Amino acid sequence: MNCEMRCSRRSFLAGCVSAGMVGYGARADRPLARLGVLSDVHLNDPGRSGYFRKALEFYRDAGVDGVVIAGDIADTGNIQELEMCARIWFEVFPDDKAPDGRRVERLFVYGNHDVEAWRWHPRMKAHDEEWRKLHGIGYGDQRARIWEKCFHEAYKPIWQKTVKGMTFIGTHWDGNGYKPPIEPYLREHGREIDPSLPFFYIQHPHPKDTVYGPNAWGHDEGESTRALSAFPNAVALTGHSHYSLTDERSVWQGAFTSIGTASLYDSSTEYTDAENGNRNRFDPREKKQERRRIMRSVPGIGRQGMLFDVYRDRLLIARRSFMDDAPLGDDWAVPLPAAPGSPFSFAVRAGRRQAPQFPADAIVRVQILQTPPPCARKGFAEPCAHVTFPGARPAGKCRVFGYVVHVVDKDGKVRQARRVLAPTFNRPLPDAEPQGECLFALSELPADEPLRFEVRALECFGRMSAPIRSEAITCAG
Repeated sequence: MNCEMRCSRRSFLAGCVSAGMVGYGARADRPLARLGVLSDVHLNDPGRSGYFRKALEFYRDAGVDGVVIAGDIADTGNIQELEMCARIWFEVFPDDKAPDGRRVERLFVYGNHDVEAWRWHPRMKAHDEEWRKLHGIGYGDQRARIWEKCFHEAYKPIWQKTVKGMTFIGTHWDGNGYKPPIEPYLREHGREIDPSLPFFYIQHPHPKDTVYGPNAWGHDEGESTRALSAFPNAVALTGHSHYSLTDERSVWQGAFTSIGTASLYDSSTEYTDAENGNRNRFDPREKKQERRRIMRSVPGIGRQGMLFDVYRDRLLIARRSFMDDAPLGDDWAVPLPAAPGSPFSFAVRAGRRQAPQFPADAIVRVQILQTPPPCARKGFAEPCAHVTFPGARPAGKCRVFGYVVHVVDKDGKVRQARRVLAPTFNRPLPDAEPQGECLFALSELPADEPLRFEVRALECFGRMSAPIRSEAITCAG
């Protein structure tokens, strides 16, 4: 059985075969709509704008009916960045239309960078306050004026649009973005939503306790989760965390459906998820992390987006790397509306996961180095233990997401631990996972007793392999 209960389809219109979801594959009915879905574009230079154009052209050629951007269109909150977005949009979709004349709906919302970064982003703080006020999207009432100037539509803190008969509601980040005012809005307008069709809700932060679990960085304070729980046909599309679409926790189903939309700029993980992650200043509860990081980050650039085919009873979701021009994995077939026991509930999916596995002859190698290797973070100059190990292999399509490295004494007690990301954690699945590595400063290891280094491979839900081990060594400097 496929561990994700997913469909495999290499073309966007091919049928799917999804174990355990009888009736969701190989059907001839046409989708109600096709959507391009992006988030966290962070426009501020020609390189990023090039990928934005590339994504829009891909969606145009795929025949989309609308494009979602779930916030952080601009990077520094500079008006020119939003103008860049609008210029590229109207070059690809003149007058909001596809080449065949069909309307392509803009389904965009502001994120925190759009509205607030003019105050604190280093590029903006390089200028005086008067300049920043003049150029900041979020200053005063400029966010409305600039939105209307760029996109030729009225700005509303909460907007409602219709695409092919389906309701789309978007909430802009308004400086109080972790408390979106969706609850009172749905109390007033909820009866307008057709319960027989999917309904989409777009905001920047994730609904609390949905995608990526309760410790996910970048969730709201629970308002959207409470509001959407009355709508099993609701699909929340949110960003902010930059978590990769290779993380299968990007789709959650409970009382409704929640989908993390990744980033067209870079990929992140939980702040303490990995020694070599590109962000680990805070733990999931946002307390400062005391342990210093001594490894360089793995490349975090991801350039990810999605293409949705929307049916009455399911979503078919293609995940794409616009950097690699390739799928990020098998496509997802998500049943709608959400219902108890959904194959995309975390409980069901976690129970069916399989741990990645190392080759039978895999061993861990450890070198004591006086000069740190190239994987060391810039400025780290202490003697260290350099741990290397073969890449693990996916099991049942559950790809390798990272590794846990333990330093164990002769009594089996763990004396130090690290978690490192797989080098390809946010890229299309490689033919062979490259070697993994980890560093420990000798100053943090017992110097005069034998130690073993144990490595376990893990997938995104945390299922771990059996360990592979090094020979016992003494880590004297």
